[in-house]
Amino acid sequence: MSHQSLTLSLVDTLTQLAPFDHDPYLAWLAKTDCPPKSYLEHPLQSEQELAHYKRFFQQQLPCSLGAFVRLKRLWFLLHHQSSQPYQRLYYAFIDTPIGQMLSIFSEQGLCLLEFIDRKMLETEIKQLMKHFQSSLSLQHTPAVQTLQQQINEYFAQTRQQFSVPLDWVGTAFQQQVWQGLININYGETRAYSEQALALGLTNATRAVANANGKNKIAIIVPCHRVVKKDGELGGYGGGLGRKRYLLALESGVDEGKYSRPTLK
Repeated sequence: MSHQSLTLSLVDTLTQLAPFDHDPYLAWLAKTDCPPKSYLEHPLQSEQELAHYKRFFQQQLPCSLGAFVRLKRLWFLLHHQSSQPYQRLYYAFIDTPIGQMLSIFSEQGLCLLEFIDRKMLETEIKQLMKHFQSSLSLQHTPAVQTLQQQINEYFAQTRQQFSVPLDWVGTAFQQQVWQGLININYGETRAYSEQALALGLTNATRAVANANGKNKIAIIVPCHRVVKKDGELGGYGGGLGRKRYLLALESGVDEGKYSRPTLK
């Protein structure tokens, strides 16, 4: 079965186990609202059994086993939040050709835009809730509509810059690095060392790369434009398949020739 994650939403993905409820582990996974991150806490008897289910997900379902666990935990987090003093954050899902994204806005602007299967997404959401002392509410505001429109235009190759207000949450150093990312032009790439040099941080290439990895606003703050010095892609929180797709899109290469990414 071919992967179809590029068209699936969070809700779609979480319903994929329904036809397999005869299998004890898959039935447990489907019924468990917030499965543990560690497979050691799953009802599996051996490494061989875990490997079997990993292969099953890759062959039969639109996401990997790890991505499915993360998506269930994301759903649980959004719907079972602990009480917070304030209501300063709201979220909405943003659709793209390469997978659904989660957006989180504060009263000042966009704080987070990430693909829903990002490994660090749960941690990032909790960091924002702690920073703002706020729970999250689902709202489709004019700001969300503007973001969706601009993302649509970006993927249609009719938009190269974004005007959505941003509300960065990070250290002063991280925000300096993220501003540097915005200064990398559409269609261009920069090596990590070149990015550090442009920021006047010649001896801080590793620290700059780490700050890139902490960027919570994908695409708009284009960390995908930073690659290794030898031209290799390097890392990307949304997955290397998506990074390759975005770079092809911006370079004018027919992105259709690239295999679209699956949820890993």
